[in-house]
Amino acid sequence: MNSNDYFASLLGDKPGKTPSRRTTVVTPSTIAKVRQEQAEDAFAAERAELAAAQEVLKEELEAQREACESLARDLALLREEHSALLSRAESAEAACAAVRAELEEERAKPHVDEGLIAESEAKDREIDRLKELLVEAQRTSLSSSVLLEKPAALGEKFTGEIREHVLDTLASAAEAAEAGGRDRRARILEAVLCANPASGELGRRRDAVRQIIKDASSFLDDQAIAELEKLGFRYISGKNHHKLEWAGIRFPMSKTPSDHRSCLNSAAEIINRVL
Repeated sequence: MNSNDYFASLLGDKPGKTPSRRTTVVTPSTIAKVRQEQAEDAFAAERAELAAAQEVLKEELEAQREACESLARDLALLREEHSALLSRAESAEAACAAVRAELEEERAKPHVDEGLIAESEAKDREIDRLKELLVEAQRTSLSSSVLLEKPAALGEKFTGEIREHVLDTLASAAEAAEAGGRDRRARILEAVLCANPASGELGRRRDAVRQIIKDASSFLDDQAIAELEKLGFRYISGKNHHKLEWAGIRFPMSKTPSDHRSCLNSAAEIINRVL
């Protein structure tokens, strides 16, 4: 195609035919513009095709992603089911092993007559009962043989005073017998003391007297006298001395302040004489 035919085609005329009469002048700039428009049209068409292809690919990728996610969920469920089945299988195996062990242990046990077992247990219970009766009988017998009759004419400053003094004396005698090598006497006295435990009231009153006089310090005031009277002492007021009386036994106490050691000595004397 020569240049005339080419330009004629651009103007809409067919090659080889007589071109229509136009007054349009084809210049190189016009040709360049036409080519640029054709190139832009071709590029736009390619871009539209590419966008359509990208959209198709995007839809395919989305479908594949959803399929992968669905497969992942199915796989997770399968793994959970597999783990549960394994756990159940292990539990069943452990239970079977326990049953087998019980069966083996049962087979290994010697055959025992249930009647003989029940009879033996009944005899053991009877032996225990007889032992308890024997201990109680020994305790009762020992108590009845060592209890002393309280003299009717001798009154008590507090309930059980005479008994507490006797038991305290027996305890001192037991210590002396043990120290002196008198083993039989020590054992007898220990048995008597075990069968007749002291209430501890005598010791409590001793401690109370010590504390009251210690708190009073140098001399007995009204509060100390009131507390001693609660313990069973009787206060007798004199010109130069206080007097404390316990079951007919009297103790003179100075009305004037004295040193602390003197008061403690007085407390020791009171305790030694009446408690």
